[in-house]
Amino acid sequence: MLDFKRELYNLLKQETQPLPKDELAEAAMTGQQILASLNKKQSELSLQVEEIYDIVGNTDVTALQNVVQSEKDRADTLAETVVGLCDILEDICAYARNSGDAELDRQTRMIWKNAGNLLENCGFVRLGEDGQPLDPEIHTVRSVAASPVPREHVAQVLQSGYRYLGKITRKATVILSEG
Repeated sequence: MLDFKRELYNLLKQETQPLPKDELAEAAMTGQQILASLNKKQSELSLQVEEIYDIVGNTDVTALQNVVQSEKDRADTLAETVVGLCDILEDICAYARNSGDAELDRQTRMIWKNAGNLLENCGFVRLGEDGQPLDPEIHTVRSVAASPVPREHVAQVLQSGYRYLGKITRKATVILSEG
């Protein structure tokens, strides 16, 4: 806890010019209000820590580990489901690109981009872009083909990869350019 009077005294010792009484009174009132607010917050936090300690202290560690593992399993299932939905959307985009319908292609590209933004907000990062250098950490090469893209760069992404919360859930499957 802060000792307001001691702190005020230390501040006043450092002043070369004495403060006017009205400013000193105002500063003291403001300081006391701040101190009261800080003390209240500290008390609230102390109570919360005690409550958490009581909950954790009275809980079987094995039960907590089971809950954590269950939540991890649910997160993995969710990640697999999201990747599966993205695969469907990616297939739709490939169909639109190959259909020859420029408007359909434009609209699905826009949806694909918006889906990527939504995924990033949820902790997913889409991996694999045409033209980027080959990175064995995130790419799986299915084949090699002649391409205007530089050698050892991705000529085409066949299936996007994904990283979820820093962990690669699937590498991107790509065609590598031989230059």
